[in-house]
Amino acid sequence: MQNVNTEKSGSKLNAAARGCLKACRTLALMAVMWLIGAPQFSLAGTMTRVSLEPLFPAPLMVGDKNAALAAWPIFKRGETGPQLVGHVFETVDLEPTAGYGGKPINLLVAVDVNGNFLDVRLLSQREPIFQSAKGNAQLAAFAAQYVGLSLRHDVQVGSAKGATLRTDARAIVNGVTAGTVTALAIDRSIMQSASRMALAQLDVANGAVAGSARVPVRGERFAASGWNELVTAGLLQRIERSNLDVERRFTGTPGAGRDAVGMVQPQGVAIDAWFGLASLPQVGRNLLDSATWQRVSALRDSGELVLLVFENGRLTLDRAGVGGGVGGAAGRPARLRALLHQGDRTLELREVDIPPGVRLTPPRPVGGEVAPARLWRSIGAQPLDTAQALSLELQVLRNSGGEAPQRAEASFTQPYGEADLRAWLPAPVPSAWAVLKQASTSRVMELAALGLGLALLVVLLVRQRWVAANTRRLKWVRVAYLLYTLVFIGWVAQGQLTIVTLTSLIEALVAGQSLAFLLADPVTVLLWAFVAVTLVVWGRGTFCGWLCPFGALQELLSLAAQRLHWKPVRLRARLDGALKWLKYGVLGVLVGGAGMSAAWTETALEVEPFKTAISLGFDRAWPFVMWALGCTLLSLFVFRGYCRYVCPLGAALSLFGRLRLFAWIPRRAECGTPCQSCRHRCEYQAIAPSGAVDYAECFQCLDCVEIYQDDRRCLPLVVERKQSVARHIPIQPVAMS
Repeated sequence: MQNVNTEKSGSKLNAAARGCLKACRTLALMAVMWLIGAPQFSLAGTMTRVSLEPLFPAPLMVGDKNAALAAWPIFKRGETGPQLVGHVFETVDLEPTAGYGGKPINLLVAVDVNGNFLDVRLLSQREPIFQSAKGNAQLAAFAAQYVGLSLRHDVQVGSAKGATLRTDARAIVNGVTAGTVTALAIDRSIMQSASRMALAQLDVANGAVAGSARVPVRGERFAASGWNELVTAGLLQRIERSNLDVERRFTGTPGAGRDAVGMVQPQGVAIDAWFGLASLPQVGRNLLDSATWQRVSALRDSGELVLLVFENGRLTLDRAGVGGGVGGAAGRPARLRALLHQGDRTLELREVDIPPGVRLTPPRPVGGEVAPARLWRSIGAQPLDTAQALSLELQVLRNSGGEAPQRAEASFTQPYGEADLRAWLPAPVPSAWAVLKQASTSRVMELAALGLGLALLVVLLVRQRWVAANTRRLKWVRVAYLLYTLVFIGWVAQGQLTIVTLTSLIEALVAGQSLAFLLADPVTVLLWAFVAVTLVVWGRGTFCGWLCPFGALQELLSLAAQRLHWKPVRLRARLDGALKWLKYGVLGVLVGGAGMSAAWTETALEVEPFKTAISLGFDRAWPFVMWALGCTLLSLFVFRGYCRYVCPLGAALSLFGRLRLFAWIPRRAECGTPCQSCRHRCEYQAIAPSGAVDYAECFQCLDCVEIYQDDRRCLPLVVERKQSVARHIPIQPVAMS
């Protein structure tokens, strides 16, 4: 009879689950229909000349947008005509830096010709925490702090309420409460976009941008220099050899005496070559026109060295490595080739195929004009290290002539870069890991405390039976750890994980954007790494039951209410099972919106109350506060109701938790039949009537592990204890008369 009832109950539960699943499918279909017409997020700027003119009243005026600079020039009316003052641009056009939500923050930046910030305004942002008038005002106020600073400043983002600093070379600006990652993204967006704009000014040919050479450029080690300055710095060097010098090198070789012209004019110039590393911005940007520099820069970024060579001598390099004008045996010309050396490594050079038109800056080298410049790139699987000293070798190759000609060569080597070339290399753009490492140095104490807490949790879960062997011990351990999670992980370290990470990841993958923003916060990186491992080992419950600050807040509030004899309601199994499907529907809508980059996704993400309750401590606009309070107080009536029925992050972790390798909660054959103690006492209703644990809904509270060891609540142990007592008949002493 019991089995029949169980089957009927199971069939009803399955029917309810199927009905709820159909409802979720309908909801997902409606979401897709909504997504089709949803506005998409664009990376392009939105400002026009007309919209900018009110921001720069007379005597200033805004010119037409320069496509080469992706900026509008700002002029000042004067007696001699309009004078260029600076440029205004949108950061999304130059440096679309992703914020915490994985989407770029767009700002309007005006910079004068000397690199000073005239104006900085927030145009648009889609940061999850700041989707309100108050949040928008916070970010706008942060960006406005850059007015009056310049590209010469080393700007650091401090705490939200710390002291600021402004000197000629350094500045500390106030950060944003609960928005460290967002503030750093805005800083990078402002400074890097201004640097890119300054570089673009320097690339405009024929001095189209007056005064642009004075603009300091962050990250690019470059200063306007002429030819003689580059020679003095050792960045341009010369190899000069006469015909006699070349002939002497062939003495005693089969190639001796094969240069008729050189023998007639022994003091004539055979080799006269100026050379320098065009890969260095200090050389390439000063000596090449914009189009040629762009080609060199692309080759440099691919790991190749590019050599700039000017030749005035009789022997010159060409594409085939054959020099002209030096006769050999049987009319064969001598060959001239170039090699680069570094240590025991040697690389050949190949001419770069670019259109002619290399520009040289005055003054010209002493001795007259130089021949047109030519570019040569290194050939090798492993490029040489630009930061280390190099040497250029020019080899003159001759044949001896006759029926069996022999080849002879004369070499001339000139060292290059004996001084430290690192001073002239462009400052490397930090990788995501470098940014993470730098951020970690400022949060060493927090990371250490978090690491110790995670290590302790591993010990507690590995030694679960010891922790749960005593009711009092389990209670205090759990309450203490939940307080640690709420206070330290949540409010101090701001380590509340969120579904925003998943939706931002999806949007970035769809858009083909960088995923570097995922490494912006070292605390959340460490937490996500730990959760990823424990999902495979133990399942969803490690995070949801122990490491979620908002979950800890709900549970602590519920436990406090129970101390006042307020008991939450236990839902019927059928209703509980149906409601648990709701969170998967919420997850489906959010993932669908992220996949389509729908503009309403940020609003839908507010279904998570984490940001309001944990990140901002309920200091937010009243609609968000009311929702967060409602989700929190729900736990007084239904134990952790939000976590069990609504949380999209919990749904995602439940799905990934199916990769779990171990069924680690101890069970007996009697669990379910006849014992139902664990199932009836499980606050999460995560134990089936059969006694099996539903790990997708288990929060690892260890209550069932405690019952499993309690011989007063676990039925098999109760029976065993009673039988043990029955087998031992106590002997009563009898008094003797």
